[in-house]
Amino acid sequence: MGAIVAMVFPKICVGCGKIGKYLCQKCGLKIEVLGADYKSKKIEGRIGLFKYNGAIKELIKLIKFDLVSDAKTEIGEMIVNQLKENYPNILEYWQKNDFVIIPVPLHWRRKNWRGFNQAEIIADEVGKTINLDINSKLIVRHKNTKKQVTSNKMERIVNIKNAFKIVGKIPKNIIIFDDVWTTGNTIKNIIKIIPKNRNIWVLTMASGN
Repeated sequence: MGAIVAMVFPKICVGCGKIGKYLCQKCGLKIEVLGADYKSKKIEGRIGLFKYNGAIKELIKLIKFDLVSDAKTEIGEMIVNQLKENYPNILEYWQKNDFVIIPVPLHWRRKNWRGFNQAEIIADEVGKTINLDINSKLIVRHKNTKKQVTSNKMERIVNIKNAFKIVGKIPKNIIIFDDVWTTGNTIKNIIKIIPKNRNIWVLTMASGN
């Protein structure tokens, strides 16, 4: 059955159109890798792995808006490979201190419409590979906001304000995960409601406008 599906709906590279993977090796070599931002008042560090443009932007669009959920596997592999290659000490720190990955939640209406939360299914791929627990039931999005991608800067700030609430006990060490960091308003609003004395990291696949 898998072979038949692959023939009817082949994976096509978002960069060049080559059949075989959603991001071929050649196009993968062209993507722009970013560094990490460390230490702020609220967080220990923030890692945005790739620049949000070109093939990376198209790959996120593929899973987020075109609803190609099986792209999660390749995206998860890319994230894990970058962590192992460029952030081995941070990865080891997370593993030794039992950090828990908390994916940014979707409102239940949007999740039901889409069929999945892209941040959650990507986080699952990452967590099972690097042996970190995932918990998507600690924070909920109780405000059904307008899509951030269609909003201007001021609208994004207003949209996301008070959109989240905690519904479970937040662990001591957490990694807030999302697919992309643009203005950062979404994750910043989550961080605002996290109890004090928590070690917080932010991990996103991409970063930029």
